[in-house]
Amino acid sequence: MNTMFWIIEFCSSFVEIFLCTVFCGTFIENIDLKKNYRKRIIISVIVSAIMMIINHINIFSYITALLGFILMALSAILVYPKSLFKAPMLATIFLLIIATIDNVVINTISFALEIPLNEIYQEFSLYRVLAIISSKTVLLLLVIIINKLFLKKRTLQRRYLIILFGVTTIMFFVTVLITFMEIKNKAANSVIPILFFAVMLILLMVIFFGTFKLTEYYENQEELKLTTLKNQMLEKSMSETKQTFMLWKKSMHDYKHNIANLVTLADNNNLDGIKAYLQSENKLLNKKLFYYKTGNDTVDTILNIKQRTAENKEIAFIINAKIPDKCPVSSAHFASILGNLLDNAIEASSDEQSPFIEVKIKPVKSYLMIVISNKCTRSNVKLETTKSHKQLHGIGINSVKQTVKEYKGTFVIDHTDGIFNAEIIIPM
Repeated sequence: MNTMFWIIEFCSSFVEIFLCTVFCGTFIENIDLKKNYRKRIIISVIVSAIMMIINHINIFSYITALLGFILMALSAILVYPKSLFKAPMLATIFLLIIATIDNVVINTISFALEIPLNEIYQEFSLYRVLAIISSKTVLLLLVIIINKLFLKKRTLQRRYLIILFGVTTIMFFVTVLITFMEIKNKAANSVIPILFFAVMLILLMVIFFGTFKLTEYYENQEELKLTTLKNQMLEKSMSETKQTFMLWKKSMHDYKHNIANLVTLADNNNLDGIKAYLQSENKLLNKKLFYYKTGNDTVDTILNIKQRTAENKEIAFIINAKIPDKCPVSSAHFASILGNLLDNAIEASSDEQSPFIEVKIKPVKSYLMIVISNKCTRSNVKLETTKSHKQLHGIGINSVKQTVKEYKGTFVIDHTDGIFNAEIIIPM
């Protein structure tokens, strides 16, 4: 009989550890219940066996509770080694969920059947088996519901996760203290602890769902700001394109007058005038006909528009770009990255003597490198703007950072020897 109870205890620990990995995975990798189940099963079996060894020494004490917490956090880290920050925090939140559910179920059984709590917690009996089965069933249903609700949803922002972890830690210590105090009471339980732990569980769920709502609201606001910025960039690009088109239209309109002028100069045998006129037109044609080709139509359009804008402000614009055929960056993201960084570079170069902007885009081994450099002799450089729309300008830099992060790349800004460099490296 004793062996059967220990098997039940092992199964209980296994369910807790396994569901902990599912719970953590829901918010770390957006997994469903079917993915990576072999790894989670193996780790759950090993950790549950270790917990059984500890429970053989003392099935319920402060030490075993602490070791149980450490093992649960460790299991989450082993399953998700790349999330050393999130995994233990989420495991702590899950441990509080387990503690509150266990307390609600055990206190309910103690109250309904008029059995002292210590008999359920510390003694092997059918009441303990009933409590284990009931609590783990509730836990399983809750994890499935959470997994279905939050699967492929937004992940928690770090700031909100830290707040949730802090609140959870306090609630967990309160739960543990009250639980140990109740175990010492050999009388049958009252309805007050049931209500207390039920309120704790509801409060935890409200805080948990509330943090996700805050994250959703925050990200919606960021997306709204980014959309506003992109619309402004699109309007600006359309305006610049329109200006370029009008210049060409004006040139075509003036073409017949230019021919008439040449005819007049030729009739008068004014060779010097013809030479001066042709030299002037040759310079204009070189400027108008130059169109840089990188292999990507979106990049070509942005670079050439920004080049014209820079040259109109007498800023030398140097391009050394080649986009590989299998480029990982989408056209929309290229537009966001180059548009924001080049606007910043053009603005920063406006007050410089002999200003220049250099754009480098090229594959380096298995990475795509984007480097935008501009002259900047100011010593106190800040990523701010003198524009009236300072908030939107700041969003531009954040937009670049967010875009690079989506591609698991790096974004580094450097200011050395009067040169301001913005360097992006994206894995291909």
